[in-house]
Amino acid sequence: MSQRFSLLADPGRLALLIAVHRAGPICVTDLALATGIRDTTVSQALRLLRVTGIVSAARDGRTVRYVLRDPQIARLLDRV
Repeated sequence: MSQRFSLLADPGRLALLIAVHRAGPICVTDLALATGIRDTTVSQALRLLRVTGIVSAARDGRTVRYVLRDPQIARLLDRV
């Protein structure tokens, strides 16, 4: 749990997780627009969130879309 909370403690990652949770399958470019974070920073954060199992990625043609995978994080974000 401490690792999950440390991931949520970063304001940028928290903003990305909220956007992914609210929007459903969403690509890096749309996340960057929604959060005001640069594409490269979004990609780096999503890589970390994917490795930890919080989000998953699915290819849709040439686009990769991300979804929230961790139900405990989803419940926390519902309360934010």
